[in-house]
Amino acid sequence: MSGIALQCDKVSVTFGALRAIEDFSYAFEAGRVYGLIGPNGAGKTTLLNVLAGHLPGHGGSILCHGADISRLRAYERARHGIGRSFQITKIFPEMTVLENLRIAAQISHSRLLPFWLAPRYDRRLASTIDAMLELTDLAPWRDTVAGTLSYGLQRALELGLTLLPDPRILLLDEPLAGVGHHEIGAATRLIRHAAAGRTVLLIEHNMDVIMTLSEHIVVLSNGRKVAEGPPQAIRDDATVRAVYLGEEVAA
Repeated sequence: MSGIALQCDKVSVTFGALRAIEDFSYAFEAGRVYGLIGPNGAGKTTLLNVLAGHLPGHGGSILCHGADISRLRAYERARHGIGRSFQITKIFPEMTVLENLRIAAQISHSRLLPFWLAPRYDRRLASTIDAMLELTDLAPWRDTVAGTLSYGLQRALELGLTLLPDPRILLLDEPLAGVGHHEIGAATRLIRHAAAGRTVLLIEHNMDVIMTLSEHIVVLSNGRKVAEGPPQAIRDDATVRAVYLGEEVAA
């Protein structure tokens, strides 16, 4: 199982009479970028919520690097190396970029180095924050109030907050949602840098971006996996075209 980051076995989610996810089984290999695509209501965000532990009580099982995390809460799954971003930015808008990153870094480093070792703790904290400012290209805005940033920069900050605990698995839910056209290139480059050495599950409605970033694509429709394969194969897949045209998909 060392080569498998996430293993889903017959994962199902039901809301009343609605079957949001139906018997989803898949092995996500470590270190690869997976695109999750499908029409609205296909179950993509629900799947990420289940994997991250934000939606308990699902059926089936989930293994993370071989460990059963099916019944673990979100914070416990985070300790297994799962990081999650959301469609709507979750930052501290009244704080500066630096203050946002410092809070996330303190949470991460407090588990590794006790704060009472002040000099070493402060140096390591500062080094970590500086590195994240550089990675996200936010160094020029370090003292800017986060809520005044453009939406694209807010998305970059949120990704920085997600990356600070150094997750092995990154679940990204529409990271380009609301990002202006002129910021898409920078945002795409940031996601590519963030993906290096990690397993990434990416939901994104910009098909050019998801086809560029993904090594493998999984297609969902009505809570079921209907296709999978490399980007070019998915582009040419008749079932996928039928899903996006709203036609009935054969079982």
